[in-house]
Amino acid sequence: MASAAQDGGRPPGRTALAGRNAGGSDSADGGKPGLVFAELAHLGKLNLRGGDDMVPAVRAHTGSPALPANNSFVTVGERQVVWLGPDEYLLLCEAGSEAHLHSQLMIDLGSVHAAVTNVTDGLCALSLRGPAVRRVLAKGCALDLHPAVFTPGTCAQTMLSHAGVTMMAIEDTRFTIICRTSFAPYVHDWLVDAGMEYGVSFRG
Repeated sequence: MASAAQDGGRPPGRTALAGRNAGGSDSADGGKPGLVFAELAHLGKLNLRGGDDMVPAVRAHTGSPALPANNSFVTVGERQVVWLGPDEYLLLCEAGSEAHLHSQLMIDLGSVHAAVTNVTDGLCALSLRGPAVRRVLAKGCALDLHPAVFTPGTCAQTMLSHAGVTMMAIEDTRFTIICRTSFAPYVHDWLVDAGMEYGVSFRG
């Protein structure tokens, strides 16, 4: 089984958007912002590559009875298994638990043709919510984000303007967006600009 782990990484306490101050703009009618977003600081992220023979190990460490179907994700407690593509998944876990989880999965998948990679420092996760969240995202995304189509539990890898992202519908008005750490400032600035007409708030 191949593996790669990123030790060290950013200094403790620093996040991808550490340089962005909380703030935003009021909605046009003076009401609550239509989009509120924040970084999910230090969320653990493991990339999994492999097939159904990974299920016993994934079940043991997430509680998920099976790998998620295409363009969907499974949530059990504080952990989520996200479909990225054929034989590729992203495991999201509690902050600080990723190194131990990586080690345990390495042991449990030792006899399986699979790969586990700690990508926590390489990816940034943002939580987005509000009544305008789908309208804001639709400005930079070619996916059909209508609530009847992109339902809660649905995910997809797509482009948000010029940034590649993984988009997850948590609830009708709540999304998680995952992008490369190097693109996080760009995604932040784009969301602030795209959400301006609805009112936007970044909670750094």
